[in-house]
Amino acid sequence: MDLQKGKTFIVQVKDDATFVEALANVDKYIFENPHESIFPIFEGYIHYYLQLFWNPKENIIYDDIGLMPYGPDEEGNLRKFMPLRDNINFILYPDSVIDLQPDSGC
Repeated sequence: MDLQKGKTFIVQVKDDATFVEALANVDKYIFENPHESIFPIFEGYIHYYLQLFWNPKENIIYDDIGLMPYGPDEEGNLRKFMPLRDNINFILYPDSVIDLQPDSGC
């Protein structure tokens, strides 16, 4: 997953993982390696990356999030689109890449 400022997180997920599960693995990594965070994650401000991208009450990705989710095609090019906005429970393609851009408020 690529996040703001070009930060990349590579996470291993089970074969039937979803976007939420993959991002939860990023949160787990950041919890264990807080120096890797690009946001000030601490009590009272931002607790998890998930809270920035996913609305748990409606089980959707927030509308103001830039999202480019692709998996590799037969030649290995990232061209297989994953419709995560339409189906948050879409099973991620193996070796997929999800670029995320939160709204900066500008």
